[in-house]
Amino acid sequence: MGLAGPALADLAGVWRRSLLVDGDGGRDTTSAVTWVQGPAGYADLRQPAGLSRPSGTRGLGDLSFEQLLGLAGQEAFAGRLRHADGAFHWGRTVDHRPPAPLPDAGRLEWRGPVLVEEGLYAPYVEHWHPVEDAGGLCAAAELVDPHSGRAGLLVRAGSWFGYARDRSEPLPAHASLTELVAGAADAGRARELLDCEVSLGRITGGHWTIERSTLPHREGRTLAPALTGGDDGFSVSDTGPDGTATPRRWEIAAAEGPLHLLATTRGSAAGG
Repeated sequence: MGLAGPALADLAGVWRRSLLVDGDGGRDTTSAVTWVQGPAGYADLRQPAGLSRPSGTRGLGDLSFEQLLGLAGQEAFAGRLRHADGAFHWGRTVDHRPPAPLPDAGRLEWRGPVLVEEGLYAPYVEHWHPVEDAGGLCAAAELVDPHSGRAGLLVRAGSWFGYARDRSEPLPAHASLTELVAGAADAGRARELLDCEVSLGRITGGHWTIERSTLPHREGRTLAPALTGGDDGFSVSDTGPDGTATPRRWEIAAAEGPLHLLATTRGSAAGG
């Protein structure tokens, strides 16, 4: 990669953030932040230290209102990264939080072993460290639900993957997600606001296992991505209201890299 700013192709792989300095001088060195970057598609999951991760749950319906409110403190997004005019621009096809007032863009440069990101439209600095190079195993697919039109994305970089699924309706931009959940009329509405998935995981022995997710009940599950209908359709293993694995079917809106890198089989998604 060298000491100068990287090209987009140089970023394919997995990155861990060690430091955030925001515009007010606040520092965050404890949040678990991982960025999985494909050819252009990417997924980014940011979970604050001390976030409650309820285990053994079947779905959001098993969580108390306090636990639901805690999930609103996460930050996660996925989409396409582009490089233009010396800066990187993170387009957000799926965003766990309401839309930000400013575009997500920054300049990247190597300072020793650290990749430093400085905000273009907002004052912040982030330090990134490489976890795994994609090593040629790099692909991504933009997905669309054929019935609801909601967006999804699947990206692979080496032995890592990121999967994102949007909620059923866009969030209003007038408040934070925490404020929206706190002001929800009931727990059912709070669950609707939080029903947005950004999951990261590892591929071992052909199994795509979710390790971290905005949805606690998805952790430990197998994604089992599969090509369907030739190379035009996709299926993954989702989780039904009762906790059982159920297939979710997608259409492929756009793809980059070899599609076979994004699938365990051709056919229907298996259980998880």
